[in-house]
Amino acid sequence: MNDTLKIQLANYVGAYQSIAAPAPAERPANPVLTENEKKVLIEAEKAWATYSSSPEGKKELAAVENMELPELQAYVAGLPDKPVFSKLIKWIRSLDLPDSSFSIGLTVEAELIIGFTATLGVAVGIGNSAGVQSCEFLSVSLEAGVQAGVLAGVQFGLWNQAPANLGGNANGIELDLGADIEFSGALYFNLSGLRGVTLTVGVGVEDGIALVETYTFILGDQGVDPYIKPVVQPRKSNFLIIESLKCVHPSNDGAGDENEVYFIFQADGDTAYPYPTYDYFSMKEGDTWNCGRSVWFNSSVAVTVYDEDGTSDDDVVGTFSISLSQLALNKSITFKSTKDYSSGLDKVEYTINVKLIAQNVPHKTE
Repeated sequence: MNDTLKIQLANYVGAYQSIAAPAPAERPANPVLTENEKKVLIEAEKAWATYSSSPEGKKELAAVENMELPELQAYVAGLPDKPVFSKLIKWIRSLDLPDSSFSIGLTVEAELIIGFTATLGVAVGIGNSAGVQSCEFLSVSLEAGVQAGVLAGVQFGLWNQAPANLGGNANGIELDLGADIEFSGALYFNLSGLRGVTLTVGVGVEDGIALVETYTFILGDQGVDPYIKPVVQPRKSNFLIIESLKCVHPSNDGAGDENEVYFIFQADGDTAYPYPTYDYFSMKEGDTWNCGRSVWFNSSVAVTVYDEDGTSDDDVVGTFSISLSQLALNKSITFKSTKDYSSGLDKVEYTINVKLIAQNVPHKTE
């Protein structure tokens, strides 16, 4: 797995960590799979064996190792159109099943500061939901002791919800699928009860999973302001901390005497990261926000501070340009905005304190 994909997936893990955890869910009794449900999982296993051993499958799975998230998402979304899976899904839709969705997903294990497992998949309607459209999804969970950057296998799932309703929190735990099914099974549930069961097939897949908490994102057009905002930074040569932001004088936006502040930082003209990722910090005149935002960079960092406005475009209240030549190791430096955003009687002023923590750090460039 390439490092870019790790970072892309880790951004979803970061988003998951920012979501308040629900109350613990009580594990339901193990479901008794119907004969048709067992047949579905057995036939799904056979279909994967056929595909993965075919010349086409071998070639495509070898290419997966070098894919980034958009390309991998497109590949997974196209799996139901492969002849072997198209035939499988058509057969599944002909069966009398209590389930509402059937899913195919690739499961990967990776470590980037923390270990995590991610399943990128596509779900199609079956049973009573046979006429509804499919959805693409990404399920993530934190894991200890994962193998760093490996394709752990393919996951097939039978779910109680229609494809568009698969998102949200769930718990997963090992499930014995019976003697007819040789591979790893899992039961998923939340506060509403049983969500579904999965079968994971692949080299390196263990006999089962311990109790894990998962979150499933329904993927699609995120718009110009996507919910999944970038969080994880690639390592660069130098490391600084934006220690604090001070409101010398807030912008008068007509909504009181304080600003709802967040900032965007961008290292070396690369990815722009918001902070806080999904919120803001209220600041009045004289307030100091000890934000403690770390930044990897090579030569420069640009910071733009905004006052969030719920009714119109957010107002810029400060811009800062920080170059390595302006910094000294382990010394706090105060920066003033490169532009004066005061207008008329509105004396807007913010400053930031920055400290260089590490310099010339060895790192991979590929």
